[in-house]
Amino acid sequence: MRAAKEHGAVAVCMRPLEGERGMTDPYFYPIYEEASCLDMAIAVHIANGNPANCELWRYLPGSRRLNGFALFRAPTVLACFVLLMSDVPHLFPHLRWGFIEASAQWVPWIYNEAARRYEAEGKRFPEDVFQTYKIFVTCQTDDDLPWILKYAGEHSLVIGTDYGHTDPSSELDAISVLRQMDGISQETKDRILSHNPKALYNL
Repeated sequence: MRAAKEHGAVAVCMRPLEGERGMTDPYFYPIYEEASCLDMAIAVHIANGNPANCELWRYLPGSRRLNGFALFRAPTVLACFVLLMSDVPHLFPHLRWGFIEASAQWVPWIYNEAARRYEAEGKRFPEDVFQTYKIFVTCQTDDDLPWILKYAGEHSLVIGTDYGHTDPSSELDAISVLRQMDGISQETKDRILSHNPKALYNL
């Protein structure tokens, strides 16, 4: 991490699952501590490092065309939810988190799920929890951005293009498409396209 930082790196890439550990496991705290010291973000990219989980979804009957969603995107969404429910944002209050390439359509769902559980535990749920916990989520141009922004807030969405990689998340002209999008203000577009990515990666 230190060598990467010296050569221009701005984030540490992690998978939602690494073997038998989720990303809120204390095993990873030294990484988070060092990332905080280096002022590097933690970029959680869609992936799955748990062989048993991969085997389950890869060979489940009827899942042949869906295993990319179950194997990679769903664990990323769950990792964000678990982070919201954990003490990790309080233990590392200066650490920034990016959840990459899973779209943002799920943000209202986990916001409501986490808020309900906070209330049931008698804890105060931050109104702008994504900004408070420094969590950023890459959005896609086919996401319902006006709806998502009600939950994510103005400071937590960044544009994703998956540049140079052809898959369902790839949209090389995403920046141009978002600039022409109706339903959100120019100021919000500027945040998603410029200000928020700069904040996430400390550029």
